[in-house]
Amino acid sequence: MIIHLDDFSQSTCACVKRQFCEHIAAVFLHYYEPWLALKRGLSSAAYLTATKKAFINSLSYFEREYNKLEDAMNRRFQPYAGRIFDGYLCLNMRFKEFIDPVSAHSDKWPITNKNLYCFHSILFFMTRLEKSVENVDSFFLGDSQTEGIASNFNQALGLVMFAKRCGECRPFFHKAAELVRENFLLEKDQLFAWIHVYRVICANLLDGQGLESETACLEGLMKGLNENENRQGYYFAALGLAGLKMLANRSDDALAILQGLEKKNIEDMSFYLRQLTTAKKWQELLVWLRWLDKEIKKATPSLLECACNCCILATKNSRAGEEFMDLVKSWLPRSYDFYAGYLLDTDLYREWVELNMYCRGYDWQSVNKGALRRLESQDPSALIPLYHQWAARLIEKKNRKSYREAIELLKKLRSLYNKQKMRKEWETFISRLASYYSRMRAFQEELQKGKLIS
Repeated sequence: MIIHLDDFSQSTCACVKRQFCEHIAAVFLHYYEPWLALKRGLSSAAYLTATKKAFINSLSYFEREYNKLEDAMNRRFQPYAGRIFDGYLCLNMRFKEFIDPVSAHSDKWPITNKNLYCFHSILFFMTRLEKSVENVDSFFLGDSQTEGIASNFNQALGLVMFAKRCGECRPFFHKAAELVRENFLLEKDQLFAWIHVYRVICANLLDGQGLESETACLEGLMKGLNENENRQGYYFAALGLAGLKMLANRSDDALAILQGLEKKNIEDMSFYLRQLTTAKKWQELLVWLRWLDKEIKKATPSLLECACNCCILATKNSRAGEEFMDLVKSWLPRSYDFYAGYLLDTDLYREWVELNMYCRGYDWQSVNKGALRRLESQDPSALIPLYHQWAARLIEKKNRKSYREAIELLKKLRSLYNKQKMRKEWETFISRLASYYSRMRAFQEELQKGKLIS
């Protein structure tokens, strides 16, 4: 085998393929670690050039192996053509039959090279698979078909992030971003969350030069697309570009990009809210939340949770806390759990009681009993009006089960009156209650069983 560093395409191998075989790529990646290359007198520029050529050679190898696999799968499932069950429904099997022989070449490589090779082999498979299944009904694929592949990719990505060396690995990371970016333009239901993968790669693998290059690329891409004709491609390019602006601490530019979209998926906005919260950009976060205010009120529970958690963190850490909490209040009753939790965490017990009196959907049966026990020990008098309200609601349901629950609650109310040394007030209340509902025989029986009246 002869490897030409100055002109990698002239490298030859004794195998039947002669050129562009897996053996050439394997030998190069195995022996030309950066320290070894420098030790032998190879300049950094020459090393990067040779590395890039080796990488292109590896992609050619991946392409050939994938095509061989696809041909084999098509032959295997030819008898089932036209039926629901076909080769595309066995994605995990396709993944294993591609990765196992491809990864075998790197078994004895240095760990950094091996991790990088594994990362790109999985990424290549995912991108080719995405293009291959565009005509297959996604209903038959399901999340379970791609979860295993995505999990393997996330593990490989984590290893590359852990051991990254931007200077030497820059061509590999730039190519990874390019491969992912190409999937933005596919007008189809995507198998994988490419915008998420793109964000992780840009944030964790690209250096300043790489981020500038990607920003320019996406800006050019959006200029060349028509939002109405290339809706998905334009939309994902906008999401990606907004994310890059965030990484450059230009949240105003990111917001302007997203505000320019004719339509957006509100769920996609959670990424930017989390980014601003993590960076503690409280004023910028407030601007974004106000922009999304009306949509958050109708959003899925996951986005509502994200927005509420961001607001609560901002309330505790910024001078504009009251403004953030006003937003959470405006999302009631859906934001009840988050607002109620905040009030308890900050010992605002009376406000917690007022909240529960306001939110009729939360009553004696559904409320957090641990919170009640906490208030009974910390501020028992605050609970008296709430217990009165809940007891009245239970009685008005007019069935034996609700009466029994009302009796249990009235006993707790009696205990609260006694703690406040208000026994006469209690006796007056229970007497009037029994008199008011004197015609409800079942309720009178429960009062007597509970020894609340004689």
